[in-house]
This record gives sequence, C-alpha cells and structure tokens, in this order.
Amino acid sequence: MPINGDYDGSIFAVLEQLRSTAGLEGIAVLDLSPDAVAAPVAYCLGVMEAGITDLGCGLLDRGQGRPSHVVAPDTRPVLVCPWTLPPTRPGGLVLWRAPRSRPWTDADHDLAAAVAMLLRVVIGSGMGQVGIDRLTGLPNRRWFLDESDRHIDRLDVDAAVGTLVLVDIDDLRGVNLALGREQGDRVLVRMAGQLRAMVRPSDVVARVGADEFAVWQDGMDHLTAAERADALCTRRLFDDLGDRHGITFSIGIATRSPGTAEDVRTLLRRAHMAAREVKSKGGGGWRVSHPEPMSRCSDRPA
Repeated sequence: MPINGDYDGSIFAVLEQLRSTAGLEGIAVLDLSPDAVAAPVAYCLGVMEAGITDLGCGLLDRGQGRPSHVVAPDTRPVLVCPWTLPPTRPGGLVLWRAPRSRPWTDADHDLAAAVAMLLRVVIGSGMGQVGIDRLTGLPNRRWFLDESDRHIDRLDVDAAVGTLVLVDIDDLRGVNLALGREQGDRVLVRMAGQLRAMVRPSDVVARVGADEFAVWQDGMDHLTAAERADALCTRRLFDDLGDRHGITFSIGIATRSPGTAEDVRTLLRRAHMAAREVKSKGGGGWRVSHPEPMSRCSDRPA
C-alpha cells in the first residue's frame, strides 16, 4: 500500500507502537463503508490472512460497540475494536497474535480502545488539523467543540436530542501535592481509559481542561446520561491511592433538544456550572442542568 507522506506515515507509526507494546503478530485498520466493500483493509502491519479479515469484518458488523475477541480456526487470538468515523463511516481495528498465544486481557482491550480513538480522530480529520492531548491520547478541547457542533448539525436534521457530560475530577491538585505529579498523571490516563470503555463508538470523548473530560452522546437524553453518571460516581476506580486520596467526580449534564439555538459552547458552560455546584457541596455526584426558562437542576446528593 502506498504511503501518502506524513499522514500515512503517522498512522503506521501509531500502529507499529501498538504492535510492539501489545506483542502482536499483526494489526490492521478496516474500513467497512459501502465504497470499501471490495478492499476493506485500509492499513495493515504484518501478514494478514484472508480468514482474519473475514473474522474482523464479521465481529465489527455485529455492531456490539465494544472491543470483542475470538480464537481463529488456526488458534490465533483475534481482537477487534470498533469505531464510527464521521459521517457514520463504520470500521475499526483488528489485532491478532501468533497461534496459541496468550489470551486477550482487559488491559489489551483498553489499549486497543485508546489507539482506536486516536486513529479515529487522525483518519476522520486529517493530520495537521487534529488536536491530541499528549498525556491521555484523547482529543483536546478545540477538536471536541468543532466535532460536537458537527454532531449537533446532524441531530437537527434528524430531530434528535444530544447530551454533553462534563466529568471534573475532584481534588486532583491534592493528589499531585500529596503523592506527586506522576500519580496525578496516572489518574488522568486511567480516567481517559475508563471513559473510552464506557462510551459507544459514535460518542465523542475529549480532555477539555486540566482535570476535566467531556463526552458528547448523540440520541441520549438526560435521564440515561444521569444513570451512567451515577454508575461512574459509584465505581471505585482508584483504590490503590489509599482512602485518604480516594478519587471522586463532579459531573455536569446538559441535554440539547433539536432545533434550539444552543451550540456546544453553551452546553459546555451549562454542564460546567452544574459540575461546579456538585463540587461546592463536596463532590462525588452529578447534576443535570436544564436550559432556560426552566432554570432548575436535579442532582444526586454528594
């Protein structure tokens, strides 16, 4: 496959890093859009047998929205991680190891999801136009705002709702001071991985502040978003830091109805104010911000 200058070279560099880190025999990017039916393999490192292509396409076609794996007939462990590229361009990663290699672990799933998110941004936007947070590998605030506005435009056409969720890590500064900046960075990286694992391939996840992450979700109302926020708040993700430094989250939720004048910046501002109210009460909860003229909030007590 010809390499298109720095753009394709950067994609292959990301894939090669993943192959080395995860001990893979090969890795490929599959494009399942209608115009790629005849040749679904967009990028590939390693020798890819036809059976692996078929397995990968089959797993991605099932639309599970999460990493999944099987053992090929020749005993190769095969893992796929789906995405949906704008505008609704299906595809994803397929990874495989040598026959009779060790099975896939949760850490492998998280690593594949992280790389899939990065490649989704790179392939969907083009090199040089992408803002990537170097610590977490997530898109940054600028990319999130631009991409979410594109989602809003499509939702207006479909007369569908969309929800922005802002996750603010409580007292990350205290962790940095007590345990060191390296531990604080670990919290951010792990939080990014947790959010990637919780969302659908079509959702948009980004790091939008020093200790803030944002998620844009098409077709999701505030009730469903609140259920997911509650589940996140009750998870114990950072027990290894000790009881004195247990990590909690202040989460703000802002839903946009179709046809309203609100853009993503307005929604982000509403979600941020809701998260601040949770934080002012001690953190560890979520709050739904309703647009004017309702001007009221519902929340989970901290």
